Amino acid sequence: MGHSSALMQQVKSFSETLPQDSIAAGDGSILAIGVELNQVRACLLENVNGVYRLAAWGTFAQRKTDNLAGTALALCRQMGERLGRALLNAAATHPLLDSPDPVRLPAFAHVAVAASPRPYVRVWLAGLSATQSMAAAYEALCSAPAHVIGFTTLETDLSITELTNALVTTAPDLLVIVGGFEDPSPATHRSLVELSRIFGQALNRIAPAQRPIVVYAGNRWAAPHAAEALQRAGGGAMEAVANVQPAPGVIQKSALARACDFYYWRLSRRTPGLRMLSQWITPPGQLLTQENAFVRLVRAWMELHGLPELHGLYCAPLWWLHVWATHSRSEVKMRFVEPRTRPSALDRWPALQLVSGEWPVSLWSQPELFWWDRSGMAPMIAAVGQSAPQAMLQVLRNDLLRLYGPHLESAK
Repeated sequence: MGHSSALMQQVKSFSETLPQDSIAAGDGSILAIGVELNQVRACLLENVNGVYRLAAWGTFAQRKTDNLAGTALALCRQMGERLGRALLNAAATHPLLDSPDPVRLPAFAHVAVAASPRPYVRVWLAGLSATQSMAAAYEALCSAPAHVIGFTTLETDLSITELTNALVTTAPDLLVIVGGFEDPSPATHRSLVELSRIFGQALNRIAPAQRPIVVYAGNRWAAPHAAEALQRAGGGAMEAVANVQPAPGVIQKSALARACDFYYWRLSRRTPGLRMLSQWITPPGQLLTQENAFVRLVRAWMELHGLPELHGLYCAPLWWLHVWATHSRSEVKMRFVEPRTRPSALDRWPALQLVSGEWPVSLWSQPELFWWDRSGMAPMIAAVGQSAPQAMLQVLRNDLLRLYGPHLESAK
């Protein structure tokens, strides 16, 4: 009860700094577009008496073969017809960003896009043994939109033909090679060099366009020798990142997770129409994934409410993303899990207090005070914060992330 009272007081203090009637946030219309695996959503944000509100929104189904920009344009056209207002330029090729008649045809002041249009990065994991570094790598990959579809350990009877067939059949996007603590001794490099050579031979039998990207996250002293072995065997180039387990009991997850996250982004940019969508974004905004936008939201919500920590959950179509932001730490913790699951690794996390999407009550009970965006649109609205932070905050606070719990009248 004491924690609840403290949070209520923090929320009250936050409310006093953000009065309902007016905050300087500009006055132009804002368009937010959100892309998920199977749908495209659009939201219109309007300044109503000095406060931005969610004025209209819509959703179109998205098939794998559809052009994202075309779907977004069709959605905006439908929203405009419903509102009796032009949301696109005369040629209907992009949102209305410049109008010859601002009074009759108001243009958008900002356009923001958050897009996660593809499934997981499919990862093949290779190491010297199934424990130690491979276990650390698997843990690191749980912090990224990745799915381990197969693994290889260095065995004396490892067949290059069988390995090649397995890689062709499963078609991984990413091959991650790990192993060894940090050690400059050449004797500790031999096994990693041999493993890289074997994979080089296997990849050499696969057409270059079908080969996975190779990332090395093992003993850094062995990295140049492993890269040379892979390339000499015909497997192509290798990208080296920090060792996931540089010493016994020490795990460094961030470098491998960032590499996987970056590769997810590279693959996403190949989605038809995404490049055009990114050209609609108004400076200083940038194209974000839904997950990155949600991470920013959890961090900002924690800081704005003066909380020591905040555990948020974004329920995406193919995965759920848990985010744990702590005031004393610059980096947040992230955990991608299968939908409707609660791995034991989350037992040490704080109570779930912010959810965008379905609240899994059977897995996570609702605390006394919490924020819940039932629509799942909070991440795409969070992307607006890059160019119009106050507008983002007003819409989240008034329309999406409502505060739930007892005695709310005193918290508003």
